[in-house]
Amino acid sequence: MDSDYADTPYDKWAADTGVRPHLLVSEAKFPQYSHIPGAVSLPDFRQGGDAERAALELAEHTPPSAVIARMEGDLLRAARLRELLGVPGQDFASTLAFRDKVHMKTLVRESGLDVPEFAPVRVDFDLFGFVREHGYPVVVKPALGSGSTGTQVLRGPADLARLLAEGLPEHAEVERFVEGRMYVVDGLVAAGEPVATFVSRYLNDCLSFHDGIYLGSAQLTRDHPLTDRLIGYARKVLGALPTPECAAFHLEVFHTPDDRLVLCEIGSRTGGALTAPAIHAATGFNLDEQWFRAQVAPETLTDARIHGVAPGHSAGWVVFYPERGTLAALPENPPPFVVEERLRATVGTAYQGGVKSAHYLAAYVLTGADDQEVERRAQELAQWYAAGVRWTGLHGEHGKASLD
Repeated sequence: MDSDYADTPYDKWAADTGVRPHLLVSEAKFPQYSHIPGAVSLPDFRQGGDAERAALELAEHTPPSAVIARMEGDLLRAARLRELLGVPGQDFASTLAFRDKVHMKTLVRESGLDVPEFAPVRVDFDLFGFVREHGYPVVVKPALGSGSTGTQVLRGPADLARLLAEGLPEHAEVERFVEGRMYVVDGLVAAGEPVATFVSRYLNDCLSFHDGIYLGSAQLTRDHPLTDRLIGYARKVLGALPTPECAAFHLEVFHTPDDRLVLCEIGSRTGGALTAPAIHAATGFNLDEQWFRAQVAPETLTDARIHGVAPGHSAGWVVFYPERGTLAALPENPPPFVVEERLRATVGTAYQGGVKSAHYLAAYVLTGADDQEVERRAQELAQWYAAGVRWTGLHGEHGKASLD
């Protein structure tokens, strides 16, 4: 695992389940988990096979009852490990359908749902051919990517030339650009049925980190005219894919100006940034914790089917990205509608701009009566943040620092 303890306090969640968590943690995050017996630090968590070897060695001495992975990049290897060990849970084929955007969109299109025109890109000619057939703008992204890393919008020949000069993402996918507002449905499937679903909309978009603009989200209340429709759409997408008996899901969908719902993508995980804390602030339901419980001790799962946020009790989140320079100061004393603050940066550290939508500098959970009030408060929060954050140094002068 490579997540902050604030997001995944597995020892606390497991305390009343009779399950003992054995955690394989990246070296960067390990200080947050060092108090947990059995937590192991791995210097090279993402590659090199250290995590895989450690998992297999651990399984020889302590056969696991479940294999848990929360982050997008860990889902496929967790699925394969389940198969190797004979542990129940989401298998590799199911996980791949939620990870590979070409495979995913193929299955969803075959079910009769609307998806953008798309194609795999293995060589440059594939991209030239797609543009010749469909025109600009188009979106190019890694088919197995996450956090919008490597995603680019090509609006004309100059953008195409720049992308090809830089090199195509590995296993790339191209699709037609879809005009419309982006909505999100997050939820939990247990015993084969969605037992919790939450609808939100983005404030700005997932490529905001490229331009140093904040990214945010606001929960839609149950009385919003799109809430039931989007939840129904999510059920159809889940039905089109090999959805396991137990899974979290994070669905992104466009609502077009001509009132169509068009798939962007879906992952078998919880949403990033502060999605789960915002849902908790609005409803008291901890989506990450309940997903964990559904996998390790279903009998402890909260016995409450919840679909959407109650009217008058919305919440959302806002994240701010680094600029190119040295951080000199962060603002203090956020507005009273902020109910949670997360700071990942250190004053005096040099950064070189945003690198991924999940790699934020500062993040906040805020509340409001509905998505409109949350959006107004997000704009107020952005003004407060801009007035208090300070940077020094020339643009692009310093090396990039990690926000992991």
